[in-house]
Amino acid sequence: MPQTVRSRWMLVPAYLAAHVFLDWISFIHAVSSINITPWNPPAGLMMGLSVLLGLQAAPLVWLGLTAADFVVRDMPVSLWTPLLANGVVAAGYGVAGRLLRRGIDPGLSRLRDIVLLLGGSAAAVLAIGLCFIAIHTAAGLFAWRHFAEVLLHYWTGEVIGIAVLTPMVLIGGRMPALPWSWSGAAEILGWGALIGFALWLDFGPLASSQYEHFYLLFLPAIGIAVRHGLGGAVLASAATQAGLIAAIQATGVDTERMAHFQLLMLTLAVTILLLGAVVSERRRAEDRLRVRQSDLAHASRLIEAGEMAAALAHELNQPLAATMGYARAARKVARLEGASPRLAEILDKTVTQAERADRVIRSLRDFVRKGARDRSPLPVATLVADCLTLAGPLASRHAVEIAAEVDPALPPIAGDAIQLQQAILNLVRNAAEAMGDPQAHPARRRIVIFACAAAQPGFVAIGVRDTGPGLAEMVERNLFAPFVTTKPTGMGLGLSIVRTIVESHGGSLSAKRGADGSGGGEGTVFQFTIPVHAAGKDGEPA
Repeated sequence: MPQTVRSRWMLVPAYLAAHVFLDWISFIHAVSSINITPWNPPAGLMMGLSVLLGLQAAPLVWLGLTAADFVVRDMPVSLWTPLLANGVVAAGYGVAGRLLRRGIDPGLSRLRDIVLLLGGSAAAVLAIGLCFIAIHTAAGLFAWRHFAEVLLHYWTGEVIGIAVLTPMVLIGGRMPALPWSWSGAAEILGWGALIGFALWLDFGPLASSQYEHFYLLFLPAIGIAVRHGLGGAVLASAATQAGLIAAIQATGVDTERMAHFQLLMLTLAVTILLLGAVVSERRRAEDRLRVRQSDLAHASRLIEAGEMAAALAHELNQPLAATMGYARAARKVARLEGASPRLAEILDKTVTQAERADRVIRSLRDFVRKGARDRSPLPVATLVADCLTLAGPLASRHAVEIAAEVDPALPPIAGDAIQLQQAILNLVRNAAEAMGDPQAHPARRRIVIFACAAAQPGFVAIGVRDTGPGLAEMVERNLFAPFVTTKPTGMGLGLSIVRTIVESHGGSLSAKRGADGSGGGEGTVFQFTIPVHAAGKDGEPA
C-alpha cells in the first residue's frame, strides 16, 4: 500500500480517538444533554482538519460527531435528529474550511491569517449553530423561546474551542522542538506555577462570587505570548483553558454562571492568540530587516571589490606591459646569440603566459566596467582544451585527474574566451579543493570538464563534475551567495563571480549532488549554459 494512502487511513482512527476523548473530557455543564458545553475543543479539531482538507474532511467530521454521541452521550434523542444535525455541522465546517483555506496560510504566518481564521470561524459557527439548534428545537429538545440563549451557549463554546485548538492543529507540526535544558524546564514550571496561582486566587479560599481576580490569568498568558510568539501563545491558551475547566469542575460553579465564564474565557483565548501573532509577525519583520541589511552590506562590499579590481587592473597594466617587453627582448637576444633550445623554449612560454595575463587583465577591466563585448564564435572543444592545459598545475598540486568529455557535434558558442576560461577554472579549483588532502582522502580523485547540448534549444551546457564529498546542506542553501565559504582562507566570491560571468553571457548556473549527475551518491555537478553563436535573446537562432 502506498505511503500516502496508508497515512490517510491512519488519520481516521487517530482523529476519531482524539475527537471522542476531547468530547468526553469537555462534556460538562451541557445544555439538555447534547454537545453544547462552555468549551468545546472538538470544534477546534474539526475546523483545523477542515482547513487542511476542505470538504474531504466532512465525512470524517460527521463520523467523529456521531461516534461521540454514542460513546459520550448515549444518543440522548431519536436517531435521525443527531444524524441530521451532525451532517449539517460536518458540511458547514467543510465549506468553512475550504473558504478559509483560500484566504489564509495554514501555517498562520501573518496576523491577517489569525484575524480571518477567528472572524470566518465565528461567522461560520453562527450559521451552523442556527441550523443545529433549529433541528434540535424542532425535535422538541428545547422550547423556541430559549432559542437565542441556547444559540449563544453553542456559539461561544465552539468559538472558544476553535480559538484554542485550531491554531495548535495548524501549526503543531511546524513548532520548533524544544531541546531539553534545566533552564527551559525551570521556565515551564515557573509559568505553570503562575497560572496555577492565578487560578487559586480565582477559585480558592480567597475567591469571591464576582470572580474579580479572573483577569490575573491574563498576566502569565501574555508573558508567554510576548516571550515565545504565536507558538507560546497557543500552548499558554490551551493550558489556561484546561486549568479553568478543571477549576470549574473542582469548585462546582453554578451552571447559571457559565455564560459569564464563557465570555471571559473567549476574551482570554482571543487576546492571547492575537498578541502571539503580533509578536511573531514583528519578529519575522525584524529578521527580514536584518537579512536586508546584511544583503546591503554584501552589495556594498561587492561594489568596493569591483572598484578595487578596476584599480588593480589599471595599476598592473603598466608593469605587465613592461614584463612582456622585457620577455620579448630576452627571447630576441637569446635567438641572436644562439642560446640553448631549452632556454628559448622557456622564454617562449614566458612570453605566452605574459600575453595571456595581459588579456586577462583587459578582460577584467571590461568585465568590471560592464562594457559591451564583441563575442566572436568560440569553439567549445578549443575552450575546454585550453582549460585543461591551464588546469595542469592545479591537477598536480591537488593530485587529481582532470579529463574532458566534449560532444564533437556542438556548434560554436558566443562568449568571451578569457572570462569563460576563468569561470571553468574557478569551478575546477573549487572541485579540487573540495576533495581535501590527498593523503587523508586517497580514494579516486577525478574531475571531468564536460560539454553537451543543453535542454533549452539554442544553448550549450558546460560543466564540471567531481568525485568529492558532495555539498553540505548549509552550503547548498547559500551556494551562490557572496562571502559564504567553508574554506579557512576563502573569500566566498568564486561561485558568485562565476554566476555573474555566466549571466552576463545570457546563461544560467546550477548545481546538484551526485557525481553521475543523477543526484545520488557522492560528488557534485556544476553546470552552466551559454547561447550558441548568432542566437537570439531566448536562444533561438536569429
